Amino acid sequence: MSFVSHASMRRAQQKLSRSVLALTLGLVASTTTAIAWADAEVSVPESVVVLGIDGQETGNTGLFSKKHTTIKLPAGEHTITARYDRLFQLNADDHDVVRSKGVTVRAVFADQQSYALAWQGEPDEHDAAVSFAKQPTLLVKALDGRVVASQKGALTQSTSLLSAVMQGYSNLTTSNEGKTDALQHLQTLWGQATTEQRKQFKQWLAKQPD
Repeated sequence: MSFVSHASMRRAQQKLSRSVLALTLGLVASTTTAIAWADAEVSVPESVVVLGIDGQETGNTGLFSKKHTTIKLPAGEHTITARYDRLFQLNADDHDVVRSKGVTVRAVFADQQSYALAWQGEPDEHDAAVSFAKQPTLLVKALDGRVVASQKGALTQSTSLLSAVMQGYSNLTTSNEGKTDALQHLQTLWGQATTEQRKQFKQWLAKQPD
C-alpha cells in the first residue's frame, strides 16, 4: 500500500511540475511577444511633413498637408518619406511657404524608444530656406540627440509659391513658345496662392513694364 501511495504521489508531483513549467513558458513567450511588438514613438516637428511610411502614402502629397506631431511604429526597420515645409512671415501682411521634394530615410527603431525627425542645418531666414530646400538632409535622432540615420535629398528646385507665380508670369511674357502652358500654369499657381501671396504678387506685377 505504501509503495502504491508513494508512486501515485510522484506521478502527481511530476504532472504538477510539468503544468507549472508549461505555464511559466507560456507567460515568458507572451511577455516576449509583447515586448517585440512594442511601439517606438517618433516626434515630428512643424517643418517636417510626413508623406509616406514604408511606401504607404499618408495623404500629405498635395498642397494642403495635415501635420503629424508624433507617429508610432512597430519595432524594427522602417522607411519614412518627408518633405521640408515651412511658413515664413515676409512682413506684417505677407508670408510665403517654402517646400522641398520628398526625402526618404531608412532607420531601425527599437521597441519602447523615442525618436525625432529633424532637418540638418535648418535655416531661419526665408532666402536661406529657399536654397536649403533644394537638397535638405533628413535626420532621425534618438532621445539623447544622437543621429541614428540620415539621408540627403536629391538636388532639386525648391518650391516657393510666390516665386513660382512670378516665374510663371515671366515665362508668359518673355517666350512666344508654350504660352498656353505657361498661362495654365500661372492660373494654377494663382489658385493655390494665399490672399497675402496674391497681394504681394500684384504689388510686384505693378512694378513690371507693360
